Amino acid sequence: MRTRSIRFIAAVAILSIVPLAARSQTDPSLKLSTTNPAAAAEFRAGMTDAQNISFESATAHFKAAIDADPNFGLARVFYASTAPLDPAQQNTELNRGVVDAARGTNNELVLAAANREAALGHTDAANALFRAASQLMPADELLAWQAAGGFGAPIATTREFVVRHPNYPIGYNTLAYQAWTGGDRPAALAAAKRQVELLSTAPNPHDTYAEILQWNGNFADAAAHYKQATTLSPKFPDAYAGLAEVAALQGQYDQARTYLNQAIANAWTPQQKLGYMRQIVGTYALQGAPADAITKALEAAIAEAKAHGDGLSTAILYSQLATVQANANNANAAHQTLATAKAASASVPYQVHYFGGVAHGLMKHWAPAGQELAALKAQAAANPGTVPPDRIPALEGYLLTQQGKPADALAILMKGDTTSVLIMNRIAEAHAALVHPAEAAAWNNKVNTNYALNLQDFTNVNSRRRAKLETASR
Repeated sequence: MRTRSIRFIAAVAILSIVPLAARSQTDPSLKLSTTNPAAAAEFRAGMTDAQNISFESATAHFKAAIDADPNFGLARVFYASTAPLDPAQQNTELNRGVVDAARGTNNELVLAAANREAALGHTDAANALFRAASQLMPADELLAWQAAGGFGAPIATTREFVVRHPNYPIGYNTLAYQAWTGGDRPAALAAAKRQVELLSTAPNPHDTYAEILQWNGNFADAAAHYKQATTLSPKFPDAYAGLAEVAALQGQYDQARTYLNQAIANAWTPQQKLGYMRQIVGTYALQGAPADAITKALEAAIAEAKAHGDGLSTAILYSQLATVQANANNANAAHQTLATAKAASASVPYQVHYFGGVAHGLMKHWAPAGQELAALKAQAAANPGTVPPDRIPALEGYLLTQQGKPADALAILMKGDTTSVLIMNRIAEAHAALVHPAEAAAWNNKVNTNYALNLQDFTNVNSRRRAKLETASR
C-alpha cells in the first residue's frame, strides 16, 4: 500500500464476497437488499478491490453500483467514504446513504452508520459500530480487522489478529508498516512478503513489499515488485510513482519523470493526476535543477489545480513557487506570489505560512518571516493535529540559524521530531553554523540514508537536496 493512500482505509468496513446462493439461510453475514443485479455485482467488485487495497478502482465500482440503483444506501456510503469529494458533498452523500440503508437490512444499516462515522473522523463511534457489526457477521475477516482497529490498532493487536487470521492478507499489510515504524525491519519485510504470497495477483501487495524494500535500500528488488504491480489488475498508477522514487534515489531524474508521466496517463482522478504532477516538481527540486525548470513544473501543476477548482492545492503550490523565486533573489516576484497564494483559497493552508516564512528567510526579511511563523503557531494551536509537528521547530530553527543564532536553533530543533528528514537537515545546518563538522555530517548522513522518499513533499525533497550538497561540499 502506498502510504499516501492511507486516508481511504478508515472508511472501509466489509462484507464477505461469497455469492449469496452459496450461503445457508442461517448465515448471519450480510445479504444485500438491492434487487438490481448490476448494482449488487458492482458493489461486490468494489468490496473485492477495497479489501485488496485498490481504492480508486473500488470507488469506481461503488459509483457504478449507485448509478444502477440510486437507492442502494450502503453502496452510496462506501462511495462517499472513498471518493475525493469536498466535505459538504461528502456529508450529503453519507447522510443520504444511511437513510437509504435504513430501508434495507439491519446489517446494512449498521455497516452504513459505521462507515459514515469513520469517514467523518468520529473514531470512537465508528469503532463501536464496527464491533457491533463484527458480532452480527462473525465470519467476515475484513470486518474483524476493522473492528480490531485496522491501521489504527496497536501493533500488539495487529499481531494477535494475524495469529487468529493467518491467511488473511490485509493483516500483514498493517503489520508490515507498523513493524517498520517500530524499528523491526526484518518483521516488516517478512510481513510484506507474506502478503504477496497470499495475494500475488493483486497489485497493492507487490507495491507494499516494494515500498518496504525501497525503504530498506533494496532498490533492484523494489523496482521488480513495483513493475509487477503495474502489470496487474486493477490498474495501479501509484506503482509508477514508486518506480519514480527508486529512480530518483539513484539520481536517475529523467527516468523518474518518465515513470511519473506513465502514472499521470493511468491516473484515476484529477486529484491523483495533480499529485503526480507535484511529484514531478519534486524530482526537479531534488535534482537541484535550475529555477526555470522548477518554476515551469510548478506552473503546470498550478494550472491543473486551477482547472479543477482546487484552491488549497493552488495556494500551496504558489507558496512553494515563492520560495523558488526568493532563492533566485527575485524578491518582487516572491512577494507577489505569496500574496496570490493567500488569496487562492478561502482558508489559508498551513503550508502557505510555512513556505512564506522560508521565502522571507531566504530574502532576510526577518519581520515578515516572524509573522509567518507566528501565524503557523496560531494555526496549530487553533486546529490541533492539522499542522505536522516538524514544521514549527523546522521553520523556527531555520530562521534562528540564518540570523546567526544556531545554538538557539539547535535547542529548539532537538526538541522536535528528530526522525523527520526536515528536522535532521536543519539540525545539520545548525551544527555546521556552529562549526561542528562531524555532527553536521552525521545528521546529513541520516538524511542521505533515509529512503522513505516522498516526491510530493516539497520540504522532504529540498531537505534531501541540501543534505546531498552539504555532504558533497565536505
